[in-house]
Amino acid sequence: MTAGLGERRRARSLSLFLIAGALTVIAAVTLAIESRGLDPNNASGPVLPGLAETIGGAQRISVTSAEATYRIERTQQGWAMRDRDGYPVLSGRLAQLTEGLESLRYLRRMTSDASKHERLGVTDPREGGRGILIQVEDGRGALLVNLILGVETNGLYVRRPGEAQTWAADGELPPLRDVATWMDLQPLNIAAERLARVEIVPAEGRAYILARDGADQPWRIAAPALASLAQSTVTSTAERLTQLQPVDVRTAPAIQGPPRARVRATTFDGVAIDAELIVSDNRTWVKLVARAGAPEQEPAALEINNRSAAWAYALSDSEAEALAAPLSRLVPGAQ
Repeated sequence: MTAGLGERRRARSLSLFLIAGALTVIAAVTLAIESRGLDPNNASGPVLPGLAETIGGAQRISVTSAEATYRIERTQQGWAMRDRDGYPVLSGRLAQLTEGLESLRYLRRMTSDASKHERLGVTDPREGGRGILIQVEDGRGALLVNLILGVETNGLYVRRPGEAQTWAADGELPPLRDVATWMDLQPLNIAAERLARVEIVPAEGRAYILARDGADQPWRIAAPALASLAQSTVTSTAERLTQLQPVDVRTAPAIQGPPRARVRATTFDGVAIDAELIVSDNRTWVKLVARAGAPEQEPAALEINNRSAAWAYALSDSEAEALAAPLSRLVPGAQ
């Protein structure tokens, strides 16, 4: 009986020892988890929690950076670039932005030292900084999103305006510094093969004409009578009007001034497309108008005008130079 009592006591002691050991392990794990949560270098979770539930009420998107500032608003016709006179915005780009903001997640805590914001790219662009400020408002003006993004080669960083703390983040966002990526800025939707004749009056030097006898024939300098030394340059100059890649847009009446250069392209079926290059606000803009040579070409001309005639398109310096290139570019030494 005494032996049995001893066995029971030893068994009870062993059970208590095992329970104590288990509790110690659990406590250690819990402490480690809590310590990890308190570690200032660790972070997790969405940067914009609950955005999926509120983004449907968005009414306005504002983007500010050193490269461009623009405002997108919801209108009765859909989302449009408000400070570009209501030019339509690509729905696919909006979807990219929405998905990117919703999936934006913290990776780790970075610096709260404002003197180090510059190297992470999160300095406020409204104060001359190189960060990207993105703000999304609802119909009442409440901010659903208010972030400064640092898009760097070594990662993505986020900071809230007015706060010093910066975080490394993970997410895929569309290009935000280039306003042109939000719009379909192809003024002409016609194939280069349709062009038969191009008359160019450049800003400097004499006017000249490029022409060809068929879509499968090479371009030549029809006037003045000069030999072309670079066929590829002649071809690219003749077809440049169909390949424009503008960098900005305004309504045509907003851009005024005398044309700096002119281009007239005529298609094989008789539609003439006149382009005027106008310098305004230190940028070169192109305005386009199509005219039918005969009644049967009026639908084709109308299609071009419906797309482009209401707008003026800003060109980069290199694009403007290529569209109305001086004759000396095609034939070195020509005046």
